Amino acid sequence: MSSVRKPKDDAEKIRARIAIAQGKGTSLADFIEEILETPPEDEFVEAVKNRIELAHEQEESIDITALIKEMAAIQNQWA
Repeated sequence: MSSVRKPKDDAEKIRARIAIAQGKGTSLADFIEEILETPPEDEFVEAVKNRIELAHEQEESIDITALIKEMAAIQNQWA
């Protein structure tokens, strides 16, 4: 499971920011593409981002891989 949650404390937040500054991060679009094996549309990336932000606001963890697959399945049903 690939879960997304907010940092436990300030030290964890700092470590994450350092890792990103050192180029160890990946864009959300690239992460989604890795899971779906196709480049996502900008609107899809924004929808995933919004769901991550909602989880952050509600202080909940989410399984990001499952979320992306579920959102893609729903999008395909509407297509």
